[in-house]
Amino acid sequence: MEQRIHWQKLDTVVILGLGQSGRSVVRFLVGENSPLHADCEIHTCDSREQPPGLDEVKQLLGEERVTTGGWQLEDLLAADLIVVSPGLDTRDAKIQMARDAGVPIIGDVEIFAQLNQRPVVAVTGSNGKSTVTTLVEQMGQYHGHRWVAAGNIGVAVLDALQQDADAYVLELSSFQLETTRSLKLAGAALLNVSADHLDRYDSEQAYFEAKLNIFNHAAVSVLNRQDSQHWPSKVPQSLVTVGTDESANGYGLIKNPEGIAITRHGKPLASAHQFSLAGTHNLVNIQAALALAETLGLTPKQGVQAIEQFSGLPHRCQVVYEANGIRWVDDSKATNIGATEAAINGLRPMIKGRLILIAGGDGKGAQFSQLLPVLSRVDVLLTIGRDGKKIGELRKGARYCEQLSEAVRTAQQIAEPEDWVVLSPACASLDQFSNFVERGKAFQQHIARLYERSA
Repeated sequence: MEQRIHWQKLDTVVILGLGQSGRSVVRFLVGENSPLHADCEIHTCDSREQPPGLDEVKQLLGEERVTTGGWQLEDLLAADLIVVSPGLDTRDAKIQMARDAGVPIIGDVEIFAQLNQRPVVAVTGSNGKSTVTTLVEQMGQYHGHRWVAAGNIGVAVLDALQQDADAYVLELSSFQLETTRSLKLAGAALLNVSADHLDRYDSEQAYFEAKLNIFNHAAVSVLNRQDSQHWPSKVPQSLVTVGTDESANGYGLIKNPEGIAITRHGKPLASAHQFSLAGTHNLVNIQAALALAETLGLTPKQGVQAIEQFSGLPHRCQVVYEANGIRWVDDSKATNIGATEAAINGLRPMIKGRLILIAGGDGKGAQFSQLLPVLSRVDVLLTIGRDGKKIGELRKGARYCEQLSEAVRTAQQIAEPEDWVVLSPACASLDQFSNFVERGKAFQQHIARLYERSA
């Protein structure tokens, strides 16, 4: 339920979690643009004894208003407002009791939503969010507009709110959308939904329903025709669709003598070879970005001009090395099954030789049997990490390598000209790496070292 916050009537605000988002809330609420009255008390709590940025927060609030190692129910019940960081599970018993007692529970995106005055578009989905968000931001900037990307992409929304922007482009996770109700959007895109974060949600349905909050106040909705089972039950009136098939009304793809082309209203708009982003799944990401940019006033042709200059985001289906006719693709960002499905289905039409897949890591409780259909398009499967053996059981002849370095070495030994070696793990990286970026960098370093030795 939407709750308008009467900021000047608040006497006590409690901020739970001191990650990047939580610290940005502290900075905003004590800053010169704070909506709170001068005597409002701000308290912060974090379950960790030494959260990052602790000294900064103590300096801003005073040591007596900073609690580490957990929080007390009485502190939550005494609050007029609780701001929860997206990394915290709102099913926490004390948070639930505070909510049941009538204390509003919101996140930083909801604060942004209630105070922002500029146009906003937003993107959610299991996979492709960062690519689409960055594409839209770069389209605007290419044409001289100050479009600022924020949210799950790295810049906290309240930090962005204080920048000089013409419009905002938000990447929103299901965690952020759980506590967001009043975000008004010129355009909202749900790219796709696949099983993810089942360690956080009671069911796939609960995960999906969190994402649907993006459409609460959207003027235009952008939806994927190939994922229609995850459309809202009430389809929005102002709808633009995207997909890998032909479309007379929305965006689509067709095959022509030059290869694959993106269409708008059934008419060719741009050829796939104009873009450096690899795979048909990225052509759908481009369509979604064009549709969102339209809601901010950019024409599709203007959008295409900008995307031609875009080289892609690191660790997202990125061709990182080519030697002896073999291509190496870093898709370390594929931390769930849906992302790996998209990578394989998107890349397979472009590969003349074999597709050698490296997969595995921390599966976060996923059912790997969902990978079975797409593994039929893989020629060689090498698995790594904690859940690598489980994935290997799905495919006869799969090899368990445990470490990424061993998988890269094995792939180089068996790869032949026109083969592609693709790291697309379908798993999180935390069993062996600090994050997907470190895993992707390690992949690239192992490749470079192998070819240096053989040179």
